[in-house]
Amino acid sequence: MSLMLVSFFGGIVGILINYFSDVLPVFRRFTLPVCKECSQPYSIKEYLLSSKCSTCGKRVSTRSIIVLICSILICIFLEYFPLSTLSFWAVLPILVFLGVIMVIDIEHRVVLFQTSIFGFVLFLLYGIGLHGFLSTIYGTLAGCLMMLIFYFLGIAVTKIAGKLKHQKIDQVAFGLGDVWIGTILGLLTGWPFIIGAIFISILASAAFSIVLLVVLFLSKRYRAFASTLPFTTFLILGAIAIFYL
Repeated sequence: MSLMLVSFFGGIVGILINYFSDVLPVFRRFTLPVCKECSQPYSIKEYLLSSKCSTCGKRVSTRSIIVLICSILICIFLEYFPLSTLSFWAVLPILVFLGVIMVIDIEHRVVLFQTSIFGFVLFLLYGIGLHGFLSTIYGTLAGCLMMLIFYFLGIAVTKIAGKLKHQKIDQVAFGLGDVWIGTILGLLTGWPFIIGAIFISILASAAFSIVLLVVLFLSKRYRAFASTLPFTTFLILGAIAIFYL
């Protein structure tokens, strides 16, 4: 396939990710996106082609540009380094769904119920096609169980840390949204590969956290328990890594 055609479909993927990430957290349904500054709806032409709102003049978000560029680059990468057992075309729906999950989780720290249900059905179909029914079901059960264990461990650690610091800590290492995503990704990776995917995500998250802490310490901006990392992103990266191992 030509580089131009691959880039074109990468742009389509980026547009879809941006659209779903703009409307679903706000409206929970498909509708025209609105300007975040003046709440006026964009026309389809304005949303796709304009760089700013015609009503208030607010420019398109940096995230939209980053997502568009990354989607094109990822599609180019997939053309030359495809995921095992999945064609370029088969990966595109997965790429759109996981991209939406990542963007919404990073921006809003939430995993939507609507996207979770859609992802469960989508990855159930992919999982059965890739691994068979039993491996798919075992994978999702293992993903759910492992993430539930980490979820309750995170709550326990947070409570212990709160008692030691004599203050209430609201931030937790893992949320129920992470449990949902671990369950859904278990369908895609199947058994026993979901175990490796989750451990890769934990290692990647730990490595990133260490680097971030060093940077914050050196810049004197570190505050204990001030914020948590969006772990869903690392879960997705771990699941993708499994297809290259």
